[in-house]
Amino acid sequence: MSDNTENQRKKAIVFAGGGSKGAYQAGAWKALEELGEHFDIATGTSIGSINAAMYVQHDFEAAWQLWNTITVEEIMTNGINMDKSVEAIFQQRDQLIPFIKDFINRKGADVTPFHKKLDEYFDAGKFFLSDIDYALVTVRYPSFAPRTVYKKEMQRLGEDAWKWLAASGACYPVFPPMNVEGEDYVDGGYFDNIPVAPAFKLGAEEALVIDLKPDKNHAGYLHHPRIKYIKPSRDLGTFLNFDKDALQFSLKLGYNDTMKAYGKYMGRLYTFMPSETSPAQVDWLADCFMDLLTEAEANFDFSTSVKAKERVNNLEGCTTLLASSLGVNRPTEPELFFEALESLLRQLAFDPDTVYDFSSFLYRLKTEVDGMYPMLEYETETAFEVVRSFIRNYRKSKNSEHKKLDDDRVMLIYTSLIRALQKAENL
Repeated sequence: MSDNTENQRKKAIVFAGGGSKGAYQAGAWKALEELGEHFDIATGTSIGSINAAMYVQHDFEAAWQLWNTITVEEIMTNGINMDKSVEAIFQQRDQLIPFIKDFINRKGADVTPFHKKLDEYFDAGKFFLSDIDYALVTVRYPSFAPRTVYKKEMQRLGEDAWKWLAASGACYPVFPPMNVEGEDYVDGGYFDNIPVAPAFKLGAEEALVIDLKPDKNHAGYLHHPRIKYIKPSRDLGTFLNFDKDALQFSLKLGYNDTMKAYGKYMGRLYTFMPSETSPAQVDWLADCFMDLLTEAEANFDFSTSVKAKERVNNLEGCTTLLASSLGVNRPTEPELFFEALESLLRQLAFDPDTVYDFSSFLYRLKTEVDGMYPMLEYETETAFEVVRSFIRNYRKSKNSEHKKLDDDRVMLIYTSLIRALQKAENL
């Protein structure tokens, strides 16, 4: 099939549910706008149904403003940010007791502010006149029978069609059920948190999924060749944390992860901005790293790492460790190189929130490792100690606690990586 035919395919964007983590999708949307990516269909569940509706309205600026300014008070009366730490929740003690009392009395949070916000941002004129089709998922209460609601049938409610968004986002039991057209509904995530099927039912021929969990959670579509899957490279926290710093983190991560998915940035947990020379640099370093690692692993004595009467082939090798960390069965050499590089950067306490210029970053790292005596001149055990000392001193200079490194395979990876950097020229 030609590129032109592929470009003419009807495309859908699918927004997963996840509460406050939906800020990640706004960050992804920003990247998609810059990349010139456009979609004919938008579907969503829970917060995803809201982001999808704003996508249908072509309201990126409004969505961006919403996610940059929204507070928990605009979601729930006497609302509290539900961080993972109990301490963080109890620091909101002035709001906690009123919230609990109101929650008990109402059998759920008072989400009147949330409904007002939906009414404010839902524009029936834009939504129903838009050339982008739409569907959301909710479930009936108390039967929990699923229901997919399409744009066409939402027209019956006119200006009040936002109530279907509230139904899809009624994260019961925190939120009470939402009554629409005489029936009670709760969060669509109880049935399908990533509504891919409705997108294909509407005629999509390919889809982009924007998930809100680091682990892909729609097994039915993981290996579909016409689905592109973007998911957070780092944990986004809880689904009811509207703290400004948490939202800014999600916005930035969504943008960076999407740029990586489309090849504009490099890295997985870290983010690198490539230059014209970056592909050649990566290829050379990956090739050199794998040569050195393969040789070092073959010559290393693993007998002390294997229990008596056990076979050494039961011990996972260095590349298996890297592949497991990546979550890829047969990674490419550049993928293995990047995973080794990012593992070392975590040990060296590099900031994962910074966007690094790749060439400048490589030059900086090479300058650091060139300060050590050439690794190729050392026996393996001596090289291990030199690398451990380098990592320990580097973390100490950043006032970061040192982590013990006692896995020989990890040390073989780090030593081979540093040897490859030392061998590199013109970085």
